[in-house]
Order: sequence, then structure tokens, then C-alpha cells
Amino acid sequence: MLALMLLSSPEPAQGQPQWFVAIMVLALLGGLLGFLRYNWPPALIFMGDSGSYFVGYWIAVTTLLSTYSGAQGQAPHAVFAPLCLLAVPIYDTLSVIAIRLREGRSPFQADKKHFSHRLVELGMTKKQAVGAIYLATLTCSLGALLLPRTDWIGAGLVLGIVLAMMAWIALLENFTSRKRS
Repeated sequence: MLALMLLSSPEPAQGQPQWFVAIMVLALLGGLLGFLRYNWPPALIFMGDSGSYFVGYWIAVTTLLSTYSGAQGQAPHAVFAPLCLLAVPIYDTLSVIAIRLREGRSPFQADKKHFSHRLVELGMTKKQAVGAIYLATLTCSLGALLLPRTDWIGAGLVLGIVLAMMAWIALLENFTSRKRS
């Protein structure tokens, strides 16, 4: 979605798509799609910490290199696009930190409390959990595509939809886990 956004939104200085950063994102996507074949449940190989840190770093760099609003400030609210694109990973990170702190553990201690693990714990298969995460990410990412093309009211609606999606996920997790206990 980030590559699509960069290719469809012209860079303010030159008025052309942001080719360099989009190609960086597409190169990462190509590598990840090749890896996904072997990582799809039941996984034959796992990426591990080094690989996931690299992917996270690459995504962070590309979001920082990208320009989201026009030179004349036509859509300053478009700077929230990375937050929409990364809403699910941000939710996962913040919820895992909150769970670990609530349990009196270090936020850096490894465990199986990530969003995907919690979905499986709630009764989903691994494939269903991955599908649910993909769907939530797609929903939030589609909103990011709209941000550079809308006014403040539309931007508020997009951000509201993304926040509502994250709140819905949190409520669903909370309600389902309480019901099972």
C-alpha cells in the first residue's frame, strides 16, 4: 500500500511519483513474497529477530523518506498516512507492552502475547489469524490512500475509521477472552 500511495501521489518538488522510495518498498515486497511461500502456515522456516528487525527498519526508513503532503500544503493531514499504514503493527506493539507491564514483566521479554498469538488463543486457526490481521491492515491502509486526496473532514473520517478498527479489535479481544474465562 505504501508503494501504491507513493506511485499515485506526486512528490511536491518535482510533481512526479516518488519512484526511488516506491522501488525500495517494492524490492522489500518482492523479497517478502518469496519468503512468504515458506513461512505460510504450516511454516517451513521462520524469519527470526534479525529478519523482522531488518523489515521493520526498512519500512521505517521508507516512511521517513516519503513525502505525504504537497509543497503548498494542500493536504497537510496526509502526514498521518504512515500511522494508518502501520496501525496494526503499532497496535500490536503497544498492546504487547501494556500486557507485559500489567503482568509485572519487562516489555523487552519475549513471550507469545503478540496479536497473532492472541487470536489463535481465542480459537482461530493460524491461517484465520493471519487472514484477520491482513484484513485489518488492508482496511487501515486503504484509508491511508485517501488522506492525500481529501479535505480535513475526510481526513477526520479516515482517521476515525482507523481508530474505530483498532478499538473494535481491542474490544473483540477483550470480550472474547473474558467470555472464554
